[in-house]
Amino acid sequence: MSKKADLEDQVDLCSKKLERAEQLIGDLGGEKTRWSQMAFSLGKLYNNLTGDILISAAIVAYLGAFTSNYRQVQMENWIKLCRSIDIPCSTNMSLVNSLGDPVKIRAWTIAGLPSDSFSIDNGIMIS
Repeated sequence: MSKKADLEDQVDLCSKKLERAEQLIGDLGGEKTRWSQMAFSLGKLYNNLTGDILISAAIVAYLGAFTSNYRQVQMENWIKLCRSIDIPCSTNMSLVNSLGDPVKIRAWTIAGLPSDSFSIDNGIMIS
């Protein structure tokens, strides 16, 4: 009788493990889509990295003393220039996207830095 009970327990345990494994596989199936989207966006980011970092370096080096509007106009000019000489760069390029650390930026806003892009860009430039 003991062997029969052990075998029934093993069968029950095995069926529970099988159910959990099927559930896990089902749950991970949705991750494939997310990972594919992430790989695609990282591929685009990688392709645009050269131009984005070039423009970011130019902003930090040359535009710190200027107003937000002037910075924006100059950045758009640099993006057009990079594209005209076949240097890939993002259409929504910004210092926050290329050099910003979300944890640091959040700490700055908690400490009282205004959350507008001009203030955050200034914070990135001096950090």
